[in-house]
Amino acid sequence: MSAARLQNKVTIITGAGQGIGRGCAEAFAREGAQVVVANRSIEYGEEAAQHIIDCGGDAIFVQVDVAVPEQVEAMVARTVTHYGRLDGLVSNAGIGGRKFGDGPLHECTVEGWDTIMTVNLRGTFLACKYAIPELLKTRGSIVTMSSILGLVGSQGLYDTHAYMTTKAGIIGITRNIAAYYAKQGLRANCLAPGLIDTKMANRTKTDEALLAQIGFWQPLGPIGEVRDVAEAAVFLISDEAKFITGIVLPVDGGWSAQ
Repeated sequence: MSAARLQNKVTIITGAGQGIGRGCAEAFAREGAQVVVANRSIEYGEEAAQHIIDCGGDAIFVQVDVAVPEQVEAMVARTVTHYGRLDGLVSNAGIGGRKFGDGPLHECTVEGWDTIMTVNLRGTFLACKYAIPELLKTRGSIVTMSSILGLVGSQGLYDTHAYMTTKAGIIGITRNIAAYYAKQGLRANCLAPGLIDTKMANRTKTDEALLAQIGFWQPLGPIGEVRDVAEAAVFLISDEAKFITGIVLPVDGGWSAQ
């Protein structure tokens, strides 16, 4: 893997075992970063880290449940022990869908609401909380993962209101970090993907009516690629974005322009 925009930048990526997180991990490694593949599943996490190593990159795997403070704190400590520093955080881990008890607000179960809030919103809070002290030492950068559904309301086709609420909350967390820590050299930005070709989008991809509607919302195409999001994350962590903080960058094929 050739060194480029992220040469020797130590970056933690949560939820890096599959989907957008794995795409980010591989893209960061291609750009010369030292990648901490943080993931709850050992199987997916180890495989993702090993793939990076096999391709000539530098990565370690750290198992973490982002909802557990002790595990998140240990993730950051392990990173600093192994690499000596921390330059970037991509807080990507998240869950969503009716299988977790989500749905329209009046149908969303209390347990489902709490579970999704815990993983998505609390998980983002914890990752940032424990990473920030180390990132301040390196004038580092944070990228959080919202969604186009954190920017727009449901029109009846998407009905995961707990998920959507967490994604709006992540935007709030990011903007507050950006404003508060800017004078100390820490940047924080947020990505808001549209429909991206991941396992989480499988139900949508098989729903022809919904896919057609999304094709209208995303005029550049009904489904984006993981790489589209990963390359945006690379840019925001890199020094190319050194004067950018507090933004929400849609990677949505034009959805937010509607």
